[in-house]
Amino acid sequence: MTVRSRQIDEAAFGVVYGSITVMAVLAAMRPPIEDPGRNAALLFGTVFVVALAKAYAEICERMLTSGNAATWSDINEVWSHNRTVLLASNGPTLAFLFAAFGLYGGDTALVVAQLLAFGLLGWFGGRIGWRVSGRLSGVVASAAATVGLGIFITTLKVLIH
Repeated sequence: MTVRSRQIDEAAFGVVYGSITVMAVLAAMRPPIEDPGRNAALLFGTVFVVALAKAYAEICERMLTSGNAATWSDINEVWSHNRTVLLASNGPTLAFLFAAFGLYGGDTALVVAQLLAFGLLGWFGGRIGWRVSGRLSGVVASAAATVGLGIFITTLKVLIH
């Protein structure tokens, strides 16, 4: 396995978690999208805050289980792991920024952002299927399951809120 492949696999936790977070935020946005720049900031800001909260929770857990104060090394290690959540928001945020600059409308940006979130989640699901089974059927099944689970979790979030 190449170094790049290993880095991609290590980012999976954050990207999958981030993709589902992005999908949940996008599900709360309703057309018409009148201020796509604001939506870009809202989307990226929400995912950033989720990444910070996740990192803080992990630091708290480490301190409780070890009985030691967190060091800068601990904080750096935890942030390196948790910042991958932000990768999932990049494409959808750009979709809204392109709309803010007039390349297309806000409602189109919402659709593009949703497709990017589903696509990234499906890609990682497919990668999991390939790594586990090495077969196309595994890729398709895992991608479908990952996207389906993402949609299910997003739907629960929308119904609860």
